[in-house]
Amino acid sequence: MKTFIHRAQRALAAACLAAGAASALAAVPQAAIQPAPVGGHFLDRSAALNPQGYTDREFWISGLARTYRASSTLRSDGRWSAYVYSSSTPYNTPLLVRRPSDPARFNGIVILEWLNVSSGYVLDIDWANSREEFIRQGYAYVGLTNQKTGLEGSKEKNPSRYAQGNLPNDDISYDILSQTAKAIRDQYGVLLGGLVPNKIFATGHSQSAIRLVTYANAIQPLERVIDGFVIHGRGNSGFKLSSGDFRDTPSSTVIRADASHPVFQLQAEMDVNSQSETSKAVDGPKVRYWEVAGSTHTDEYMLTSLQEVSTRPRVVCDKPANRMPFYRVQNAVYSHLVRWSVNGVLPPTAPRITRSTLLGRIQRDSYGNALGGLRLPEIDVPIATYGLDNSTSSSEFLDRFACTTCGSTTPFTATRLSSLYSSRDDYYNKYKAAADRALQAGYLLPADHAKALAEARIAPIPR
Repeated sequence: MKTFIHRAQRALAAACLAAGAASALAAVPQAAIQPAPVGGHFLDRSAALNPQGYTDREFWISGLARTYRASSTLRSDGRWSAYVYSSSTPYNTPLLVRRPSDPARFNGIVILEWLNVSSGYVLDIDWANSREEFIRQGYAYVGLTNQKTGLEGSKEKNPSRYAQGNLPNDDISYDILSQTAKAIRDQYGVLLGGLVPNKIFATGHSQSAIRLVTYANAIQPLERVIDGFVIHGRGNSGFKLSSGDFRDTPSSTVIRADASHPVFQLQAEMDVNSQSETSKAVDGPKVRYWEVAGSTHTDEYMLTSLQEVSTRPRVVCDKPANRMPFYRVQNAVYSHLVRWSVNGVLPPTAPRITRSTLLGRIQRDSYGNALGGLRLPEIDVPIATYGLDNSTSSSEFLDRFACTTCGSTTPFTATRLSSLYSSRDDYYNKYKAAADRALQAGYLLPADHAKALAEARIAPIPR
């Protein structure tokens, strides 16, 4: 009899949990979607995307947003609990939507980017990094402005277009993300031109990544409207759930081991150099963590892509920006996340960057490049030192910020190159062997492997 009662109790508990999950999903408020005028929007990339068979449109999303507060101490293991504190803050904010024009090209995956606002206006950083892969595979993309600074920046750039925008604070940013995901699912006829989404992945870089740490640990367990996360360039911990919450975040936080959906964390060498606590991440059934040796928080590839939609002159740094092709690893991350979420195929793990035992400093080879970590062929078969330092003579804050975070590339001298590689073919063969290893390990996709080999063919190696 006791066994039967226990089984009944467990069944009832499971039913209650299932009902709770369903009610949480249903509790995400329904937002209103309105198309914005065609063209002329901030971060408009339609001139480049239309010839590639992609549309670039802007919409407005509006509604009443909720705020959250922590219901217990926010612990370093990421097992955070939260509750809805208020549910009546009106908002109205723009959405970027980029999608295949031909429905047959759509792969069923929507990338929902928490647009970065560290520059005082929104930047589509993860699009800038992985646009080639998104277009190759037919992803749809939604860029969300859900922080006040970003919206105010858009208003400054184009007052007439964005005057109707309203984001009173960042406390509502988490719920706006949830409402956007719900709108993508429920209102795909408007937002996606009828493309039916199968999975929605949230992605974000830097400050946006820090906020996604909070979302993944505290909000996702309640709402479960996101199918997977790419958290790129995060800090040691997350942000508070709301400005009025007396419970602050711990100094360091991992992603909770009992995450309901896959969470992929991707860190550059510069990120882990300044935010070393992130290296405490533990890989598990729903958590992956990669550190890319030789890479920086921003880099040459990212800055070049962002410049295409920037209204500011390109900053001139004292050294060339870091040219480690970090973006190729990020491309692989999205590909792995699809297989992980759709088919349950676990992504490969990656070694951590090597640190000294005593002080925890990053260990380097004789060329000044980092040891350990996820290694691309550029660092295993080097022609340059990929550094973390750079500067500029400009007094502008954004210029100094860009140069500080983009690191540097110091090409080897012809003498050093000749001592390392007897010929261009010698360099290419060594590079190809390293690229093949990265491909086999899952750190490079086939298309990026082929692109890397084509670049290696014309590398500046003395004959």
